[in-house]
Amino acid sequence: MKGYKGFNDKLQCSPNGKPFQYEVGKTYTHQGTISLCNQGLHFVEHPLGAWSYYKPLDGSRFALVEADGVSDETRDDTKRVAQSLTIKAEVKIPALLKAAVEFVFSKVKSSPTKSATTGDSAHSATTGYSAHSATTGDYAHSATTGNYAHSAVAGKECIAASLGFEGQAKGIKGNWLVLAEWKDGKIKSMGIAIVDGKKINADTFYALKGGKFVEATND
Repeated sequence: MKGYKGFNDKLQCSPNGKPFQYEVGKTYTHQGTISLCNQGLHFVEHPLGAWSYYKPLDGSRFALVEADGVSDETRDDTKRVAQSLTIKAEVKIPALLKAAVEFVFSKVKSSPTKSATTGDSAHSATTGYSAHSATTGDYAHSATTGNYAHSAVAGKECIAASLGFEGQAKGIKGNWLVLAEWKDGKIKSMGIAIVDGKKINADTFYALKGGKFVEATND
């Protein structure tokens, strides 16, 4: 099974508080029984689910993994546990975002113009011009790649990503916003910020200008 895993800046995880070193290209096997959140090798199916454990602004690193001997257990954030885990390749933030959009589209049937969901882990995604995307459930990510599109979330542990030209995103306190800035048909910069109520206000649409988050002039 394909999945993703987060690490600290040294490509380590700390099960039971003890750092364990991983290496790209190697396979790791857990001896004994596996149990979600207790024993075994953990990963997430949703590319951005790893952000719940390793925040993108803390120097964290992420990797594409191949899991074998996966149990049927799962959580709302798509966390899974496996007997064996191969670290296939390190994944940078832009590639992780692209994978997240593809993952959402593989799980939901969404309109090219607008999409809204209300349940927990009910992801929403759109692709068209001015194609707005919104979710209100917990662990429910919202992503749009269309130009002039808005992405909004209102549940806990959510990510609002607007990756098109002149995109806007908003969320409640504790949510993450992801925006792209374009120039001459190419991405100029990517921005990631947490809604903290200080630098980034809750329930306020933001755009990315000059590599910085600014309040959008028109919602």
